[in-house]
Amino acid sequence: MRTALIAMFAAALARSAWGAPDPGVLVTPGGEGGQWKPLVSALAAKGPILAAFSERRFFPFRSEPTRLEGILRMSPERGLSLQYVKPEASVMIADPAGLVLRDRGGRSREMPAGSGEAGAVASLLPIMRFDLPALYPKFVIRFLVTGGDWRFEFTPRDPGIAKSLGSITVAGTGNAVRHLEFRRSANRRIEIDVGETTTGVTFTPADLATFFR
Repeated sequence: MRTALIAMFAAALARSAWGAPDPGVLVTPGGEGGQWKPLVSALAAKGPILAAFSERRFFPFRSEPTRLEGILRMSPERGLSLQYVKPEASVMIADPAGLVLRDRGGRSREMPAGSGEAGAVASLLPIMRFDLPALYPKFVIRFLVTGGDWRFEFTPRDPGIAKSLGSITVAGTGNAVRHLEFRRSANRRIEIDVGETTTGVTFTPADLATFFR
């Protein structure tokens, strides 16, 4: 399970989550913003988030994906925490200091931010916060909207990070994130569906101690 958790965010993703990059709209610091600017502002203003999620991991050596379920917690100050509840209890924490993996017995494995795996995960944090000033120097960002549905595609500018992380797609409807996808190939990818979400959450001291560091 620990290896699978690391692979979730640090596996080499050779192609965009939606295939070859489409023209979309290139997001730039001096751009007019169009439809993406108010959307980013609304997403960034949500503050701490608590959401249910379901995850599917596709591997070439399995005919059916591995399915997982859990609770996502996002704190702009503390980082990202994924609490897996099915099929096995565990917690993954990604923050500026690196990566922490905790099994259901409470045992932890830590990787500092300077390591390859943790460094790749750390690059996800500004994406989860929709912190565009932090994203511009690190990612080429494309935006596409169809009706009420939208998606952002983030491609690392750094060749080393691009090799280890690849492109990430965040998609949603209205002002809600509904889907994340990480793709290495058609039969090696990870899809995350985000379910019921509560924004502006106040995490208790017990929550912070259990699910963050």
